[in-house]
Amino acid sequence: MRKLLIAGAFAALSALVMPSAHADATVFGVDDAGDWGAAVDPELAPVGGALGQDLIGASVEAGEGVVNFTIAVTELPAPGGMPEASRYTWNMDLVDGDETLNHIELDGKFTNYSRGTCDPTAGTCPPPRDPGAAPFFLRGNCATNTTLPSPAPQFTFCQEFAKIEASFDQAAGTITIPVPLSALTVAAEQDCFGIAAGTNIFGGFLSAAPSAFLTSGAMPMDFMEASFNEDATPITVTVGDCG
Repeated sequence: MRKLLIAGAFAALSALVMPSAHADATVFGVDDAGDWGAAVDPELAPVGGALGQDLIGASVEAGEGVVNFTIAVTELPAPGGMPEASRYTWNMDLVDGDETLNHIELDGKFTNYSRGTCDPTAGTCPPPRDPGAAPFFLRGNCATNTTLPSPAPQFTFCQEFAKIEASFDQAAGTITIPVPLSALTVAAEQDCFGIAAGTNIFGGFLSAAPSAFLTSGAMPMDFMEASFNEDATPITVTVGDCG
């Protein structure tokens, strides 16, 4: 589940687990197949594969006006995902050199109607809305509401920057989230910036977990740790109008 790969060994393994990644895509991380739920019970792994939650790779590719975030899994159920059952969360830092401009996340499902229609933690409800098929949400500027008395749960509230239609490719076992560069620019509050792996509350920078409206960290899941450059610096993709 936790894997830090460097230099040639990382590049070779990346090619194996991200066969659908374009040549210009930057691999952010790779993960062993068949390790879903290992922290709870290693024998649960086939369940995670069938749910589309067994992570094996993650890559980022900047295009014209869009940045594609692609998640690779061992398999996706027909017709591409389990409605409301599988939640994918990709955390990232928007950076300028050593300065973190904003910590943001992509959060979504094959059909994310429960949170997409009305999510008070993102300021999108009221009024209710139609989130569309396969919606992912780009959120940032998050803060935890600690006003509720214990033992009530403490909720994290975030600003929503964009609602994005993701593409689930069953044959390739990939989920691609085409994030508008304009939304990332608003989140970074500048035109030229880098995208680096952030910290996910469940572990690593990317997680795949069972979910209805909320996800418990005690559930069986899979997560992926970030990989690094040969000099042990974080892998960063520079995007925007950098002159």
